[in-house]
Parts: sequence; structure tokens; C-alpha cells
Amino acid sequence: MSNVEPVRTYTSAEDRRAQILEMVERQGFCTITELSAAFEVSDMTIRRDIRMLVDSDDLRSVHGGVTKLKQTEMMGTDFLARTTRMGAAKRAIAERALDFVPRSGAIAVDAGTTTLELATALPADSRVKVVTHSLSVVNALAGRDHIEVICLGGTLHAGTQSFAGAATVAHIGELHVRTLFLAASGLKASGVYCGNDYDAVTKRALVGATDEVVLLTDSSKFSISAMVRACELSELDRVITDDGISEEHLAMLTSHDIEVIVVPTGSA
Repeated sequence: MSNVEPVRTYTSAEDRRAQILEMVERQGFCTITELSAAFEVSDMTIRRDIRMLVDSDDLRSVHGGVTKLKQTEMMGTDFLARTTRMGAAKRAIAERALDFVPRSGAIAVDAGTTTLELATALPADSRVKVVTHSLSVVNALAGRDHIEVICLGGTLHAGTQSFAGAATVAHIGELHVRTLFLAASGLKASGVYCGNDYDAVTKRALVGATDEVVLLTDSSKFSISAMVRACELSELDRVITDDGISEEHLAMLTSHDIEVIVVPTGSA
């Protein structure tokens, strides 16, 4: 899987800046590296373009990249508060996701409350290697003798209980895993979304380092408006959700050739 933005063609520096603005608006947040790769120009050129867009109040410069969102729109939601929502659905989704965990080999587990349920549900005799940037997943698997945990270091963000930053992304770049169990804050036709810039960058890197992406998401996420895009729907191989999903949202997923598994929870 890869979520690298296709190389863009442009006719002038002004046209390039207009396309940069459009790309940032669509994704919510972009790093300098992503923009440089998309336009095949140097980081210095992108920084000059961004400086002009920031000076004209079209974009806002943030640590590691650029956004058009207000700071309040990139706060995300508190991890502990999310653990109490849709609990039965999350546990059912996690139990079904166990069918796609190999007996051995490496998987990646994203930072999220449903993915935490998956980590907690891993069998005692499981011998997988778990790559994660989630502090909660690390704590859940601590002391499990047969499971090797590879923690992606970086800066710890208390609100999401996850590590992020340049060190995290660099570590992901050295790895390759069979399956990524991805979390989301919101879903819509344009992609999978999360609540902040640093989580989006980590998710994008993880998607690019895996053979198969399995999204674990309860049906409430289809009605939640998160602001920063992590990946497109076409980059998902499988979605496991609960029976509260609407026919409209089910059709939205299947139209992208995604295998959708709906687990019964009694919420339908």
C-alpha cells in the first residue's frame, strides 16, 4: 500500500502555489516533505511557496508543515473520553479482527480505542510482533511473554496517548509489516480522517509501510466530522464495523472495492 501524493505538473510558480493550497485544503495538513515529493522540487522551494501563502493569510504554518485549519479545529478528542463510547461495538469489532491477525509475523496497531481492544484481545499464545505508537497498546501488551512489542518512539502526546513526530516517522520508514490495523476519528467519501496533524502524519507513514490495511471503526465515526485526512478510502483493503452502519455508508465503502465486514452488536 502507498499513500504518496501523485506527482503534480504545473505551468508556473504561481500555479504551483495554487495547487499547494488546493492540496492542503483537501488533506487538512501537509508536511514539507509531502509537498516537496508531490511537486518534485526542493524543500527550500516549498518553504518559499509556503512563506508567500502564509504571508497572504491563505495558509497557517505549524510545526512540521502547513494547514488551513484553525488551531481549535486540530485539537482532536481526549483518548480517555473516547474509551467509554460504543464499548460493545468496539469489543465486537476487535474480536472479529482477530481472524486477520497472523499466528506469527509483524502487524502494526494504530493508536485508537478500538485498536486497543484488539491488542487486549490477542490470544495468550499469540507470537506476533506488534509495531505501535500507542502508549496504551504498549501497556496492554507489557508482560505478554510471547508477543514482541516494537514501540515507535517520539514525542508523547497525553491527549491521544500516542507517540508522534519526526523520530516516529523515521522509525516507520525502516519497517515493513504484513497488516496494519488502522483507527479513525471520522470517515467520509473523501477518505479516513483524524483529529490532528501529528496523528495524520503517523497514519500516512504506517499505510505506506504495510501490505494490507484493515480499518477498525464503529458506525458512529461515519457521522463525526474530523478535520485532517490520513488516507483515501481506496487505500483500505478491509473495513470491520458494527451493524449500526447505514446502507448509504456501506455502499460508499463497497464502491471503492473494500471488503466490509459487519459484526452484530444488537445496535441496528
